[in-house]
Amino acid sequence: MDEELKQAENLANEVEEPTAEPSGLTETAEETVVTEQEPSVEELKARIAELEEQLSQARAEAEDYKERWIRVSADFQNFRKRVMQERVEAYNKGKEDAVLAVLPVLDNMERALSSLTETSDLNAFKRGLELIVKLFQEALRRLDVEPIRTEGQKFDPYYHEAFERVEREDVEEGLIVGEVERGYKMGDKVIRPAKVYVAVKPAPQLAAPQPAEGGETECTDEV
Repeated sequence: MDEELKQAENLANEVEEPTAEPSGLTETAEETVVTEQEPSVEELKARIAELEEQLSQARAEAEDYKERWIRVSADFQNFRKRVMQERVEAYNKGKEDAVLAVLPVLDNMERALSSLTETSDLNAFKRGLELIVKLFQEALRRLDVEPIRTEGQKFDPYYHEAFERVEREDVEEGLIVGEVERGYKMGDKVIRPAKVYVAVKPAPQLAAPQPAEGGETECTDEV
């Protein structure tokens, strides 16, 4: 019995006695603490200086891009102004060319009117008008303007405007048979369509009523 009590006391002493930690584990913990220490002041200063240098470079690049953008924007605005000015000049030049082309016609008309008297020869006056018309047509040709053909042409709504439809049996339907107002085009662009008469086939005639037997037509009107 005494021997059993003695064994129980020895077991209790072993449980209460603290277990000694291995020396290797203590050294490892100390090394971990040293490794996880915060960076030194010198290291922080070096890092801050590096970031400031990067920020300075970024600002310099941004300023360079800004100056480039300002220059490009100014060049573009100047280009737009130059294009608009060239358009205005080209438009005015076109008007000037048109006026110069028709001025000779006006000159001749004024001369014809100034020389016209009550005893003027009508034939001479007619020849003067014909010359003026010829000069005007020549002026239009210099502007690349020419009349639209209508005689014997098939009606084309792009070039022609139907003024009236005329019933014709001797002409193919859709052909132009007359011109009311001459049309003109500049190159392929229609300036004014020609007003024309267009042929159509006559409408079929209704059959005449047949007389009733006895030679008299039946009268249905009540007296």
